Amino acid sequence: MWHTNKVSFLNLFTLLLGTVESSAQSSTQWPQQTFKSTPLEAPYLNVTKNGQTELGYLFFSPTNSNWSYPTIYQDDGQLVWRGPLVNTSAEQPQMLNGEPVLAYWNGANIKGFGFGVISILNSSYDEIYKVTLPGTEEKFVTADSLTYPSYIDIHESQITDQGTILVTAVNVTQMDLSSIGGPKDGWVQDGLFYEIDIKTNDVLFRWSTVEHLSEIPLSNNELPLQGKGSNQTTPYEYPHLNSVAKYGDSYLISSRFMCSFFFIDKNGNVTWQLHGQKGGDFTLTPGTSFCYQHDPRFESQTEDKITIHFHNNENSDFTSETVMTTGMTIELDMKTKIVTLVDKIWDAEQPVYAESQGSYQNLTNGHVLMQHGAVPKLEEFDENGALVMRAWFGYHGGTKTYRGYRFPWVGKPRTKPDVAACAEKGKTVVYVSWNGATDVQEWKVLGGSEEGQMKKVTVVPRNGFETRIAVDEVVEKVVVEAVGGVGAGKRSEVVTVGQSC
Repeated sequence: MWHTNKVSFLNLFTLLLGTVESSAQSSTQWPQQTFKSTPLEAPYLNVTKNGQTELGYLFFSPTNSNWSYPTIYQDDGQLVWRGPLVNTSAEQPQMLNGEPVLAYWNGANIKGFGFGVISILNSSYDEIYKVTLPGTEEKFVTADSLTYPSYIDIHESQITDQGTILVTAVNVTQMDLSSIGGPKDGWVQDGLFYEIDIKTNDVLFRWSTVEHLSEIPLSNNELPLQGKGSNQTTPYEYPHLNSVAKYGDSYLISSRFMCSFFFIDKNGNVTWQLHGQKGGDFTLTPGTSFCYQHDPRFESQTEDKITIHFHNNENSDFTSETVMTTGMTIELDMKTKIVTLVDKIWDAEQPVYAESQGSYQNLTNGHVLMQHGAVPKLEEFDENGALVMRAWFGYHGGTKTYRGYRFPWVGKPRTKPDVAACAEKGKTVVYVSWNGATDVQEWKVLGGSEEGQMKKVTVVPRNGFETRIAVDEVVEKVVVEAVGGVGAGKRSEVVTVGQSC
């Protein structure tokens, strides 16, 4: 078991670099980073390290009842980029046409699902594509009877090597629920997925669970009716699709409430089902059972064997939340149809019981990054399964994120650096930040009384998201210039020095 000392918030505030300060109002409110140079806010990232982590930044979208936005952080807890204040899900750094991009869902978020679009940003944070599912070719019915400009669900934003994107959607439809104790004229929320051409927005593939009822019967669902399914307003969730990945011409999908993976061929047929409790088309062996899982991906695939890793929640909103959440890797023997356990990882010192959401990412050096969805915690494990990092960004029950990733990134914002400046005890104090910039080395401060008469007054190393610079003279105006990196030479607006910051 890996042993670490817990880091108090007082120590955290002392150790974090930069000029962030807490806006916490009570012991139940997670502290927010606030800044002098910009109105942006973001949660503190409380990081504990026990070893060397993989290179790259952390990507996730902290969400609570008051705010939601995509973010990028450093390992030391420093904010790198805070995106727009919108309902956000499925934030994922990826490659598109050989270039790094950031894709995330945004739209109307209704508990457990949503209706929105996928925004795809380049490394300058420009929205280069907006993927939509307008419902012009398919009539979507919603529980609230409202219409939306786009019907993409919150659960997936996976870009393929072919320049397409995989997304999910939900559609309320009537169905006979008598086989599971519901009404004959019942209602379900169908789970669909689509493959969409990113450039043209054309739908290339569509699949609906309801249309495959003979292959995926209602009885497979672990979700109790709980009074749902009697009308359009409260449909029964069948089957709650929460991920899609493409392998060759086929698709791997995950059903949370069926505790199952399904492999769908190019004609829409179900090639096989792996049920985490009953086996489905396979036989489970000790240690291989799972349920309410998220984010399954193939690690390897041959004609004889498939290795899959995933986030095994083992809990849901309607369970007792007493079974520990783990990261699992299993092997499927396609000839014998036997499932064997390859690996299972968890934080033994601070175990998690995640009732929803979550992700599992294999990193390039054999490390694994896990994020626990409803539990606002990221974990990194080394190639031997030892915990090398844990990072909290909220309290369980207060803040969440759908997934979390580590990814190399060079941010090239088109905006100018943000600056605030004030006079203080015979000095000029300057605060500078540049949202999204990753490789600025130093900040050069120029000061003077007129815009055209600025002279260099100091150069200091960059220190976190926001750097505080004390200039040993009082000037009327300042400009700050980035030194080093892809944004070298970019200057802020001319800022008049105020009486207070």
